[in-house]
This record gives sequence, structure tokens and C-alpha cells, in this order.
Amino acid sequence: MLARCLGALLAGAAPGEFEIVVVCNGCTDETATEARRFGAAVRVLEIAASSKIEALRAGDAVATGFPRFYVDADVVLGTAAVRAVARELTEPTPLAVAAPRAEVDLHDRPWAVRAFYRVWTSLPFFGDGFVGAGVYAFSAHGRARFGDFPRLVADDGFARLVGKPEERRTVAGAAFTFFPPRTLRALLGVMTRIRAGRLELHRTFPELLANETTRPARSLAFLLRRPDLWAPACAYLPLMLLAELRARWWLRARRNVPWGQDRSSRRPATPAAPGGLP
Repeated sequence: MLARCLGALLAGAAPGEFEIVVVCNGCTDETATEARRFGAAVRVLEIAASSKIEALRAGDAVATGFPRFYVDADVVLGTAAVRAVARELTEPTPLAVAAPRAEVDLHDRPWAVRAFYRVWTSLPFFGDGFVGAGVYAFSAHGRARFGDFPRLVADDGFARLVGKPEERRTVAGAAFTFFPPRTLRALLGVMTRIRAGRLELHRTFPELLANETTRPARSLAFLLRRPDLWAPACAYLPLMLLAELRARWWLRARRNVPWGQDRSSRRPATPAAPGGLP
């Protein structure tokens, strides 16, 4: 996955154009070796903590350039998309945070997973200054609004709310690809983490709620006006309700927010059926 990510990122880059720091957080596999194969184009850090937040902190401590991107290893982000987002965030700009448009690779996913993401990517919030799902970037003044990343599961949610609605942007002319779970069970785990992380974020930083534009009532009203989404909503709504209930239970039980890591999307895909999705 990391080689795929770095390969896409560097495919069209000029020598020295990007400052790339790969932080291996508690890795016990060949991730660091894989990153070092890219030579001087990539700086590799290894930390003992198996924590995304500690990885973000470690990377920030050595990175020098802006705009600054935070990219998950399992996405595909091309050179042109980085340039397009960087242009939006280059001074002088009113933007604090931006991201390319997220595209979901649904090859080899069952109907219920595809139905879920059909609804999810159609909802208003998805194009409403949406950042996250694997990639976001700060301008220099956006990143200056906070010190170290707070120890939260929802680092992407925090990044989005650092900017007011008018200070964040999904860049229409740029896109990246992420790979969702292959099973409903794995998807439920991921969405439970996301919902719990969102609740944790709102409780820890209630002042950021002033920048929140995502409202369940708004999403439901949107779905009621879209008969074409009623069938896939039969997969989306029950799963989101169950994820919300599980997330609230976890937080009431004073447990750590479940990470809900998806490993199903890391399996090799079966060959695509001719003419599109199976």
C-alpha cells in the first residue's frame, strides 16, 4: 500500500519538489524498508508508539514546508492533485485547510457496501468543505492555529473544524482515491470509530462546534428528496444508526475509542469484471 501511495505521489514530481516524511508508527513489517526504496525523495522516521497522532506529531516536528499535507498510506494521491490543492492554500489565501475530492474505489465490494458509499458520497456534507478520508492539507496560517495535534481519534475531523466553513475547501479540480472495507462487518467497525471519534472531538473541543455544518436532520431531509437513493439508504441508515449506538456505548463505558481498523481492504482484489463493477 505504501509503495502504491508514494509511487503515485512522486510519479510526476520534479526532483526536490515535495518534502516527504514517512512516519512508521510501531511498524513490525517492511513498511520502513519499502519507504527507503524511494531513496532521497523520502525521509523515513520510525517511532515506537503505534499511534497515528504520535506519527502526525513526529512528522510535524521535522517538516518545514507549507502547504503541509497529511496523507494516509493506503490512499492514492497523484502529483497533479497535490499541486492543485497547494495552489489553493498558497499565501495569500483565506483558506485554512483544504483537500482534494475523495473518490471511492468500490471494485470487488458487495452491493451493501457499494450502496452505503453511494449514499455517503451523495450527502451535502461530502461536498461541503469536506476534508478527511485519508488526505487533508493546512496552509501556514491554518496550521498555526494550534500546537501539537491533540490526542484524538478524529484527527481529520479536528482538521476540518480548525477552519470556518468559508475557510475550508474541497478542490474540485483535484481528486484522490481511497479503498473502503470489503465487508459490512469491517465497515461497521470503521464507522463506529468515526462516530465515536466525532463525539470525542465535540466533547473535547465544544468551541469548534461553531464551525460544524454536518447535521443529521439536514442529511435526512436531503434523502427524502432523493427517491433514487431510497434503496441504497436501506443499507446506509441502519448501519449508521448501529455505529452511532455502539460509539455512544463505548464512550459511556469509559473505554478507549475503538480504532476499528479495516484490514479487509488490504487484501488483493479479485480481477474486475469487464465493463465495470461486478
